[in-house]
Amino acid sequence: MNKIRNQKLLNLCNLSFGHYLKSTQDKGISYLQVKNFSDDGEYLDNVENFVQTKIIKESVLLEQDDILFVSKGMRFFAYKYETSIGTAIASSIFYIIKVDADLILADYLVCILNHPKSMAYFNGVSEGSSIPSIRKKELLDFEIPVPSVLEQEEIVKIYKLHAEQQKIVTELKQKNQIRFNQVINQLIENK
Repeated sequence: MNKIRNQKLLNLCNLSFGHYLKSTQDKGISYLQVKNFSDDGEYLDNVENFVQTKIIKESVLLEQDDILFVSKGMRFFAYKYETSIGTAIASSIFYIIKVDADLILADYLVCILNHPKSMAYFNGVSEGSSIPSIRKKELLDFEIPVPSVLEQEEIVKIYKLHAEQQKIVTELKQKNQIRFNQVINQLIENK
């Protein structure tokens, strides 16, 4: 590996806030909230809140590879927006990170932001007695190790493979639990 330099997030991206908008349950543009993501930051495809197209400026729509980062609450995570989920707007609970693709890959930044050491940092700097929140300055001051783009791509491959393995293990555990419960229930019923 080449020498890795650390860079503050502020040198790698532009950061803005999500939007506070009045949403409805009438179909329109998806209004993404924390409840639309798993504990691991996976998109759940369960959007129930929408914003009407006629009241939206195009500049507030999410773009491919925008990263959503939860700014407050009991769980922090990063998610890379994919246009394949449909047109969407991020609610005000999120920071929207637009990376400088010449310096850092969006997928790589998501790997780093979601890493347990990063989460420990964010939990440590979060403020608020009832609802922890991360201030913009703390997020922008966060230091990211930035290897070459080629090395970033390799790390992303490993990250995605690991995530897929974790998903398979979780599904297997759930299936085993169901099967175990069925066996025990049959034993109890046949006694």
